[in-house]
Amino acid sequence: MKIAFFHELTPLSGARKVVEEYGKILRKNHQVDLFYVDDREDKKIVKIFNKIYFFKFGSRGMFGENWRMRLYRDSIELINLYFLHKKISRIVKSNKYDFIFVNPSKYTQSPFLLKFIDKTVYFCQEPLRMVYDNFLKIPKEINLIKKIYEKLNRKIRKFIDEQNVKKANIVLTNSLFSKKNIERAYNIGVSLCYLGVDAEKFYPVNIKKDYDLLFIGEKVDIEGYDLLRDTLKLYKKPPVTEFVSRTKNGLGINEDVLIKKINRSRVVLSLSRNEPFGLIPIEAMSCEVPVIVINEGGLKESVVDDKTGYLIKMDKNELKNKIDFLLNNAELRNKFGRQGRERVLSKFTWKISVDSFYKILTNYKFLTVKN
Repeated sequence: MKIAFFHELTPLSGARKVVEEYGKILRKNHQVDLFYVDDREDKKIVKIFNKIYFFKFGSRGMFGENWRMRLYRDSIELINLYFLHKKISRIVKSNKYDFIFVNPSKYTQSPFLLKFIDKTVYFCQEPLRMVYDNFLKIPKEINLIKKIYEKLNRKIRKFIDEQNVKKANIVLTNSLFSKKNIERAYNIGVSLCYLGVDAEKFYPVNIKKDYDLLFIGEKVDIEGYDLLRDTLKLYKKPPVTEFVSRTKNGLGINEDVLIKKINRSRVVLSLSRNEPFGLIPIEAMSCEVPVIVINEGGLKESVVDDKTGYLIKMDKNELKNKIDFLLNNAELRNKFGRQGRERVLSKFTWKISVDSFYKILTNYKFLTVKN
């Protein structure tokens, strides 16, 4: 087959890993080209695909103090992005691909490109979070003018997102949690295709454990930093905790460094609220490191409570109890670790994910699938 990929994603997001890992596997048997929109060229991803089409586009940011300037800037950027996608669609059509694998946009969630092309497979990680996630409600403390603008901005982006996603021929997602949310938000059918991990790279290494806890994420409340901060305050002598940002300086942590830090940790924490799926738990499990995650969202689908780690409420006392129990029980950590890797190898590798993708494609008449 002749396949095109499209993305305009931030580095090292779960969706970005889909582009990289699916590209590597599909290219073994097919021609796979990449179209991507970003403010800089990606030297790493160009090695994965047969042909690369790069389109430079840099947003000046979604937020600003002057609401009039923000309204003007956001409107111009959306218009420019619309016509850029129209340009990309003409190139895609001229190359006569069997289908195009479209990924979410960091600007509009569902990309404009879906409106202009047939035979699209859209991997939707989640609905537009600023609209559908109650945790991201408009702050009450902002002034009336900004509040009016924010409401208008969200309505516009919701309209764009809905119009685009409904044009996709096939919509995939990464968890049952996301499937339910997307179907409810857009009233469309969605197929499930779990994400994976490269178990040949993420594997256990017998090295010194320098950290009691590893927190991978940003120091923001939606990623559970507030819960960890409040939990550590309960200790007279807190556990040795390492903090790792996946998107530091917009470039992302080196994967080899991440793997080493996971292996140097006794327990990995993933405390995000309403996480669509989450790569952190399965990466840790693949390295035979037990995990503690929040019992909500897609995290419930990868972690098995009291077998590969713990599922907890957003409660600092419960988190402290589970941390203490694991840190004081090396035998249990090793047991959870082994069971975690077994679960990854049976359910959450990239090969398993791509095999599921092939099975989904065979159900659609507009494609002749050969894997």
